[in-house]
Amino acid sequence: MTNVEKARSIRPTYDNRGEPHWQSRMTTPDDTFGACFMVPDRVIPVVFVPGVMGSNLRGTGAAVGINWRVDSARSMAAWLTRGPEPRKRFLTPTTMEVDAAGTLPEDTELPAEELRRRGWGEVAAMSYREFLVWLEAALNDFNDPDAGERVGLMSRSLQALVGEAAPTRDEIGLTYRYRFPVHACGYNWLDSNAVAAKLLGQRITQIIARYRTEGKKCEKVILVTHSMGGLVARHCSEVDGYRDKILGVVHGVMPAIGAAAVYRRFKAGTEGAYMASKVLGEDAAEMTAVLSTAPGPLQLLPTAEYGNGWLKIKDRSTEYSLPKGGDPYGEIYTVRGKWWSMCEDILMNPLNDEPTENRRDTRMDSDWAAFCDTIKLVRTFHADISSEYHVQTHAFFGSHRDQRAYGTVTWSGDGGGWLRGDRVADVLGARQVGGRELDESRTVAAQLSGSGWQKAERQSYRISEPDEDGDGTVPHRSGIALRSNVKSLLQVNVGHEPAYKHTEGADNLRACRFTLRAIVKIAQRVASTSLRYK
Repeated sequence: MTNVEKARSIRPTYDNRGEPHWQSRMTTPDDTFGACFMVPDRVIPVVFVPGVMGSNLRGTGAAVGINWRVDSARSMAAWLTRGPEPRKRFLTPTTMEVDAAGTLPEDTELPAEELRRRGWGEVAAMSYREFLVWLEAALNDFNDPDAGERVGLMSRSLQALVGEAAPTRDEIGLTYRYRFPVHACGYNWLDSNAVAAKLLGQRITQIIARYRTEGKKCEKVILVTHSMGGLVARHCSEVDGYRDKILGVVHGVMPAIGAAAVYRRFKAGTEGAYMASKVLGEDAAEMTAVLSTAPGPLQLLPTAEYGNGWLKIKDRSTEYSLPKGGDPYGEIYTVRGKWWSMCEDILMNPLNDEPTENRRDTRMDSDWAAFCDTIKLVRTFHADISSEYHVQTHAFFGSHRDQRAYGTVTWSGDGGGWLRGDRVADVLGARQVGGRELDESRTVAAQLSGSGWQKAERQSYRISEPDEDGDGTVPHRSGIALRSNVKSLLQVNVGHEPAYKHTEGADNLRACRFTLRAIVKIAQRVASTSLRYK
């Protein structure tokens, strides 16, 4: 009978194709023996889908040499001083493409060639590197299964709102009979998420084909998403017909029904930290130049499911709320020429240098028509994924008072002058008079009702601060909106961008462990596939 206490574990090393090998050196003779823990040849790939701005991009054509490379703060520094013009010229769906040459982690047993093949260089190292390394280690710890993250799940309470039951020893044991290589799928986040979804579908097919070509058994993948990547995955699975190739999906901080922060960014730039706003776009001019022609980010706008009244304008005791009829596309997004219009037509194209005013106006009209066509695509995309989720969906979302997000966006006025009396001002139809105001304030001239020598008054409006518990970007209402469509759901206190950074805090680690537990739960469905053991 073998004495396992005398076994010397021999760790595998991996070649450039990710294949395991075991090497043992000659040592002084004793009564121990080498033990190799075998790596299974039945494969369930885990594919990570990043959020908006979380994929590396490189310029094509006239934009060659321009990169959106999210390796580190230093790699993004080039965008600190780039204003509306270069952003308009280079950050478009047609001038950028996925860049697979991003920085790779060095603290993993897999060689760089294999990590590159798995797509790790396509996604933002600054946001995702440590999570990908952690997840790969947690899902492939065949050499030390008794002390791994998966085993710890059996006795760990994560306090999920839905589906809290910890996995059993048999469920954990089942996962050790399969290999879970972690892949990533970057996409052009400036383009429509419907385009990204098709790319994801193709990648799923390619990954499965790869392992089959290598002589392994592989039938389905598991998707793990961050933020907008969740919308990509939902479209891929439920609209494009890839559901049967997906064992299940884990969503992290997904804006299930959109985020009102997108409106705020059109009007005043990126909220939050100084450096983030400088890189992503610090005012209305920089943000509008990019967002007005970028379907992907526009698809993060509140959907019809978000509800009415999330945009408010307060004038003294009167409050106006939009949308009223459940149509944010017609009531807010494509309203032109109002001071509160989401997209200010004069800011859409800073490259409009036509020599005469008539020609500039004609070009601006053309740009506006193109923007309205893009909003039609946004509306169609929202309708296609409305209430559509994979049958095996798990999710976590951030919601805490310390991470306020825009549930509603409110413009609050200064009330006008005292000569106005009790007359009503035409706030919605007011004319902007403040010149080139690009930040949180707008100055307008509003017509007054009734008779009197004063026909109009000058007013100042300021946009509100975030008002709803959330993750700093996605409000509670959108994070929890998928509750009736999930097998498990966790609420945590995490920031939106670093949600998967397990070293950021206890709740970040809890979110990562929830993701791992969800993968374990999803993996139990392998019994209905050709990969089951008989």
